[in-house]
This record gives sequence, structure tokens and C-alpha cells, in this order.
Amino acid sequence: MNSEDIISKYLSKSATEEEKEFLLQWLGKKEENRKQFKKAYDLWLYTNALLTDDTEMETALARLKERTSPTQKERRYFSMPRFYFIRIAASILLLFATGYVGYQLGNHREPSAITMNHLLTGTDGKGKYLLPDGSIVWLNASSVLKYPETFTGGKRKVYLEGEALFEIKKDKKHPFFVEAGGLDIEVVGTRFLVNNYPQKSRIEAVLVNGSVKVSGDYFTGTKARILRPGELFTYNKQTKQAGLYKVDTDDYTNWIHPKLVFDKTNLAQVIINLQKWFDVEIVAMPELVRNTYMSFTVRRESLEEVLTYMSLTAPVDYKWENDILYLFQKK
Repeated sequence: MNSEDIISKYLSKSATEEEKEFLLQWLGKKEENRKQFKKAYDLWLYTNALLTDDTEMETALARLKERTSPTQKERRYFSMPRFYFIRIAASILLLFATGYVGYQLGNHREPSAITMNHLLTGTDGKGKYLLPDGSIVWLNASSVLKYPETFTGGKRKVYLEGEALFEIKKDKKHPFFVEAGGLDIEVVGTRFLVNNYPQKSRIEAVLVNGSVKVSGDYFTGTKARILRPGELFTYNKQTKQAGLYKVDTDDYTNWIHPKLVFDKTNLAQVIINLQKWFDVEIVAMPELVRNTYMSFTVRRESLEEVLTYMSLTAPVDYKWENDILYLFQKK
């Protein structure tokens, strides 16, 4: 199948069920495919906007906003003139475009026992989303969340690759489950974070409030773990080792906000936040971490800009090696 033809047919609502399924799988394969779709969708939205009156445009955006909520970073554009608004609106929608495609693909299928929707974010995208039961999820960059169009039966279950912060609507009769790799995380009503990027060796679960139970394939012969607020559970997929630590949960959830603020903050906390914000692995020597404190704010700056500032204001230098950022004492 030709991807360009299928994108065109999907946007014109003439794609077959087989073509919709192909498009969904194609979008999930790599970031380059999602960028190609973004360009096509941007052109399609802009072209259609020129032929659509203001009322129709506002209605279409309102329908989408019922399910998606852009971060504060994107909201700043809504006061711009209509011509520019159309172009910026396209980028906002495309932050969730592949997830929106998954939603539409699900909606256009013939009725089945379970229709699974797919919400995907690109390498520079993150956003807030409302699940069918009223629970809220913040999805970080390069992440995929799969969930049913309607939760049925005795439990609510979603599947995560990447990182997400969940705020679960309380329902004791229907516990909420997140499957992340080989881990199953069970909650009733709580706020917690799960980190499960396939390319990384470690799975993380951080409990902000409430209570969660962690179980799954990795717990053969051992009991499930019950987490308390402020605890970080980790599991190394390579060494099969698990760990439980007390942490400042803000360091793991600050990425959902429009900016990061550090005020005489220890480098260890800075590193944790930057890893979440930029989706990068950072390694630093213990003595550097212990003795370095920093004050700065990150809004729209690139990682390179942040690193340059850090190296100018503190005795910190850096280098890249095998996609890992190493921080070390400046000589």
C-alpha cells in the first residue's frame, strides 16, 4: 500500500477499513511517518479552512477540544488573527494528530467486542487527554497510550509505551490498570506516573497520592508491591532487579507544566527534571551532583541552550556518547 495515497483517502473519508488499519500501524512505526502525516494534515486543514466560515471552524475545534486539551504553552496562540490562527491551530491539533487518527479509526470501524484507540505523541509533543471514564492522563513525548473506546466489564485497563501521569477517577467497583511492559499497576482512584519506554532498560512507577499495587510478569515467585505516596518503584528489565525509593514526586511530574523553575536546586533534582522535559538520559559523577546547585528557568529553550547556560554559570561541562548526555566537572 502507498502511504501517501492512504493519507489522502483517509483525510477525504474514503479509506477502507483495511487502509485505516494500515495507516494506524504505519504511524506507530517511526517518527518520520508521523512528521509526513503532519505535513499532509497541515496542508489539508489550511486548505479546508480557506473554504470554511468562522462558525464551522470554531465548531470543529470545539469538538476536538472536548477530548484534547493543549498545554499552556500552546494556549498563548489563541489571541492571534484568524489567518495565523488557522496555521497555529493545525500545529496544536497535530500535537495529538496521530492519537486523533487512532480515535477516528476506532470510530469508523464496524462494531466489535473491543475497539482499541491509540493516542501517540511525537518527539516534541506532550499533552493532556480525557479518558472515556473521566480520568485524566498527561502523555509525555514519544509515547503511545492504547485504551478501549468504552471501558466494559469489571475493570478499566490501558496499555502504555513511554511516559504518562495519570489522575484516575475513583471507582472501587471498577479498578484501573496500566500495563507497562511486563508490569501491571492497579489503582482505584489516585495520581501516579508510569515510565515505560521500550528502548530503556528501566520501568518506573511513582505514586503522588492514593495507593497502587504493582504486579505482573516480573513478579514470578514474589509478592506484588504496594506503593505509598512519595515512593518510586523501579524494575530493570535486563538485570531483573527491583528497587523502592523515597523521592520528591514533583521532580518526576514537573514536565506537565509550561515551565521548569530551579531555585538553588541540587544538580541531582535538575537532572531528573531535564530528563523528563527533554526525553534524554543524563549521567553525572556523584561528587559533581552533591556539590552543585543551580538557579534558572526553562520555557521554550532547547536542550543545547540549557546546557550552554549551565556550563557558563556553574563548573559543569558535558559531552554526548551513544545518545547519553554525560555531565562532568569543568577543568
